[in-house]
Amino acid sequence: MEENKIIKKNDSFEIREKGKEILETHEFFSDLAEIMEDEKCAGFFKKYFTTMSESKISIVYIKLYSEFKNKWKELTDTELDKKVNIYLLWKMMKDRETNRYALHTVLKHMETPGKKDLFEDIKDFMKISDKYMYLVDK
Repeated sequence: MEENKIIKKNDSFEIREKGKEILETHEFFSDLAEIMEDEKCAGFFKKYFTTMSESKISIVYIKLYSEFKNKWKELTDTELDKKVNIYLLWKMMKDRETNRYALHTVLKHMETPGKKDLFEDIKDFMKISDKYMYLVDK
């Protein structure tokens, strides 16, 4: 019954003002509204976050993409080309053994953040030099 009141008051000045206040004072809700109003982000979310399993896998890809990008910048002081980053992700995730290890490792790190560097745990599958970072064929 309460839900119907909110729907009927969609154009209500009070609700809009409270929403505005929340957007101005709560960073999380502000960021959430911003990304969910972006067509690309909302489309990505709708397409790849349909089940909890797909959501976890998508989060792992996002986390690894970010981790590779940050580590590359740290190692080389240059930006990692998105094509190279995608290749690294594809290479890691196409192999059943590295895929399973990556999923488990990233999710474990997300449950207990800060205990150990995520990149250190996945480095066994990586070959790293001054200018190169690639997956080792097993």
